[in-house]
Amino acid sequence: MNIIGLGQAGYNIAETLSQYHQYNVYKIDVGAKGHQCYDVEEQEDPESYEENSPDLGSFFKGTKGETLFIIGGSGHISAMCLRIMEQIKDKCELSVLYIRPDTSLLSKNKSLHENSTFNILQQFARSGLLKMLYLVSNTNLEKILGNVPIIGYNSKINELLVSTIHMINVFRNSEPVMGKIEDPEEKCRIATVGISDIEGSEEKSFFSLDRTKEKCYIYSINEERLKTEGDLRKKIVSTVKAQAETEDMKVSFGVFPTNYEQDYCYILNYTSIIQ
Repeated sequence: MNIIGLGQAGYNIAETLSQYHQYNVYKIDVGAKGHQCYDVEEQEDPESYEENSPDLGSFFKGTKGETLFIIGGSGHISAMCLRIMEQIKDKCELSVLYIRPDTSLLSKNKSLHENSTFNILQQFARSGLLKMLYLVSNTNLEKILGNVPIIGYNSKINELLVSTIHMINVFRNSEPVMGKIEDPEEKCRIATVGISDIEGSEEKSFFSLDRTKEKCYIYSINEERLKTEGDLRKKIVSTVKAQAETEDMKVSFGVFPTNYEQDYCYILNYTSIIQ
């Protein structure tokens, strides 16, 4: 999978993902330096970034296939995202990971820009120009982590997000011992991810989606436990059925063996509704 990080938030998340060999990582930001980095000239406002979007044909030479474009909503540089995606859309299967900041902390101008970007990307997803738009809220991530110190705040947030994205990608390319990770309906192109314990006692979503239409549970369970615990299948099926009946939505699941001592449940939530 190709990873493209735009702006400070996108750059940092892409950099964290680069620790895994499965990703071909590109980073675009003001002052970006290093392997597959593009240094953008600083501009005063979103309009200037959009107007002065660089030609990245040579930078992305040979890039094709599944691509995740990561954007933070608060930076002016995010105004370049549509121009950049236009340059690669014919050779890449594009999905976007959009990091929504705490909008209550934004200035009026930044808030207007963020809201515009947020809505335009959703319209792109619904029209089929994006394979999927994944929404993540910094506020939700902070609530999941609890008290996070000021120094290292962004690193902790990014570690939670990156580890979850990576494990979901790993399981999407693995064979489950039970169930199947189902693709959502064509119209459900707005999504988020989440985590839970395997009992499903509390689901912690990375974005509070309105009107989730489909849900997929990805169970990551110690292989020895899968071999020895006789009632585990019944517990999982019961949890999934209860969710489907309570929420009136399409629910799927996959169970995957791991060597980790800790068991996890990762969740994919999908909707067709503009947020």
